[in-house]
Amino acid sequence: MATNNTQTKKYQYKRKTLQLPNGERKEVYAKTQEELDDKVMEVRILTHSGVDVCSEETFGHFAQMWYDVYKKPYLRDKSQEMVKYILNQHILPVIGGYRLQDITPMQIQAIMSGLVGKSNSLQSKVLINLRSIFKAAQENGLIVRSPVSSMLKPGGKKTQEKTALTPQECEKLIERVRNPRAKTFLLIALNTGMRRGEILALKWDDVDFEKKLIHVRRNAVLMRGGTKLSDELKTKAGRRDIPLTETLEAHLLAEKKRTHSQYILAMQNHQPMTVSSYKSMWRLIERELPERHVTAHILRHTYITRLFEAGLDIKEIQYLAGHSSVDMTLRVYTHYDRASREQTTIEKVRAAM
Repeated sequence: MATNNTQTKKYQYKRKTLQLPNGERKEVYAKTQEELDDKVMEVRILTHSGVDVCSEETFGHFAQMWYDVYKKPYLRDKSQEMVKYILNQHILPVIGGYRLQDITPMQIQAIMSGLVGKSNSLQSKVLINLRSIFKAAQENGLIVRSPVSSMLKPGGKKTQEKTALTPQECEKLIERVRNPRAKTFLLIALNTGMRRGEILALKWDDVDFEKKLIHVRRNAVLMRGGTKLSDELKTKAGRRDIPLTETLEAHLLAEKKRTHSQYILAMQNHQPMTVSSYKSMWRLIERELPERHVTAHILRHTYITRLFEAGLDIKEIQYLAGHSSVDMTLRVYTHYDRASREQTTIEKVRAAM
């Protein structure tokens, strides 16, 4: 039997103890004197840059502090849920256990590579949060530079531009939707342009049948743990009074006679709708127009488009939509104006020929 005389080479590590400005000591190890000199130089550069080279802070621990201090106090519940989802599902499983100082651009690239095939919106959110966390780490002296390259861009398919339903499509939906609660939601959305949460938070005392107005005063946030009602609307401009159309007025008067809940849209226990009950109701609406992808936001978009078609000015529409800036209203107008011009151009060409 042959004997293997090969022996594992053992390194005699070189070591240098550095005295840091804060009084702590930092041990630096290397296999060669040249490597040791390079590491010592790196430590001195990092220390001079204000980085705590003795920090054992992990990304996961710092990300939690970042969320608690930088994000949570300034975000609404729904936005908080989104940030936690991004962290827990797409970032922490990859780099949560690593020291902040050890994370490399290659690991960040690995996170983004794992999102191939996901939407542009999701990839953008992941990058935004990564950049924010590492910027905070840099500002707090835990790293000298962010491993998130400025050249890194989100990929993925961009969300399709929302297009308003045509009057014919609206008629089809209203005619086909039979479920009372689903029809109520549909008519409120198409006749007021209110956001989903604003509709689900509506109480009967928010409807002034005498003055023919709907007072938008609160928002419903649908979460897994239940529905939370808040007086804090999506924007400061969200608090508004919307004219009650004849169609919606007639429907709501009929609904009010047969309900015992303070909420216009309620479950059997008279409480606000939950995530699951809303999803069940929404399926009753979207299935009736299978040729179109319909969302609650498209119903809102449709209402705003009808206002433009009716000739209301931009400031009137901004108020009724609850937009915080006229720029948001103009985005809808730009799409409406482009579509309108295209149709007009077609008609002009046909008439000229």
